Amino acid sequence: MNRFALILASAALLLITSGCSSFFEAVPKNVVMVKKYSGVDESSQPLKAGEILSLQTTKSLGLNAVKKYFDKQISEDDVQFELTTVELNALRVLVEHDIRPDVKQDAEAKLKEVPEGLFYLTITFPDNERYELVLNARTGDVLKISNQSQIGDVSAGNSKEMTSHSDSENVNKFLQEKEGLNPKDIKETAVFAEGKASYYLINIENDSLKYVIEFDTQMNKVMGFSKGIMALLTWGSKVTTKVPTMQE
Repeated sequence: MNRFALILASAALLLITSGCSSFFEAVPKNVVMVKKYSGVDESSQPLKAGEILSLQTTKSLGLNAVKKYFDKQISEDDVQFELTTVELNALRVLVEHDIRPDVKQDAEAKLKEVPEGLFYLTITFPDNERYELVLNARTGDVLKISNQSQIGDVSAGNSKEMTSHSDSENVNKFLQEKEGLNPKDIKETAVFAEGKASYYLINIENDSLKYVIEFDTQMNKVMGFSKGIMALLTWGSKVTTKVPTMQE
C-alpha cells in the first residue's frame, strides 16, 4: 500500500475514533453527501443491496439517538448537521494497519456487518453542545456516540486513579437501560484514567470485545460508547502500552 493510502487511512481513524468534525463543511438542507444514494424512500420500501440511508433518515436517527442516550430533545430545524462517509475499503485499510493482531480476526468478521460503510454524523445544538455519532450506513445502527462537550470538560477536573464500584454500577445500568444488555453477560477487562475512565467490556460467551464505555468520573455519568467495529477501532487507537491483549 502506498504512502498516500496510509495517510488517508490514518485520517479516517482519527475522524471516527476521536471526532474531528471541523474537517468538514456543514451539510446544507436537502443535500445528500453520499455516492450511492439512489433516491429511494426507506419509509415505504426496504433498501436493496448497495443502497444506503438517506440524509433525512440519518438525521432523524441521529436526533433519536441523542434523545435516547443523553435525554436531549430538540427540533431538527434548531441544530446543525455535519455528515461524511467512511467506505468499506477505508475500513479494511484501518483493520489491516491499526487493529492489533489478537483481535484482527474479530474485526474482519465485524466488517461484514457494515457492507456499505459508515456515516460519521455531528449534531451541534444552539448552545454549542456537540454530539458525534458513527452509524451503520445501511441499517442506521449507532456504533459510536459521544457528547464531545462533556469530554472536553472532563480534562479540566481532577482525574481519579481508580474508578469506584458505583462507577461500574452506573456503566452497567446505562447498558441495561439503553442497550438492553444483561451485565451478567459481560466482564470488565480494563479501566484507565486520563481525565476520564474507559471501560472495556468483554462478551463472556465468546471472549470478544463488545463495548468501550467512556465515563466521566467527576460528573458520575456516561459520556459515550462504542460497539461493534467501532469498539475495536476505538480500543486499537488507545496507547498500546496501556491496553492489555484480550487474553490478559
